[in-house]
Amino acid sequence: MDENKYEVSDEELASLVEALDNMLNEEEPDFFSELKDCAWNILHENPGIDMDEWIDLLMRQYPAEVVDAIGSHPAEAYASLSLMWNDEYTDSDTGECDTFRGWAKRFSSYGAIDRYDKAAEQEAILRYLQAQHYKKQ
Repeated sequence: MDENKYEVSDEELASLVEALDNMLNEEEPDFFSELKDCAWNILHENPGIDMDEWIDLLMRQYPAEVVDAIGSHPAEAYASLSLMWNDEYTDSDTGECDTFRGWAKRFSSYGAIDRYDKAAEQEAILRYLQAQHYKKQ
């Protein structure tokens, strides 16, 4: 066997070690957070649904996210999503936090969703104006 064939310079070795370190330090995607975003969207887009409807829509509209976060076994997925119904979720636009059960109650009608969206829009405008005001000072 030709030992010279596999000689690696110190620079090449350092580069390889750095590349491996970077690969090991990369964070895996947070599949459960992605699923929670999808779960909140289901409630926001479908006023007045109950837990069973929410689970059914979630499994039909976001099957990849359910499988990535929970797995592909239907009974286990249903059980996990049933438990998730009582998990908290924070709306990234408003910072408001509630359980999925609570969000379902908040989003009981199209009017309720419309009021929530308008309030969120007004809060965003207020935050923007406050940021502009602080920049001037």
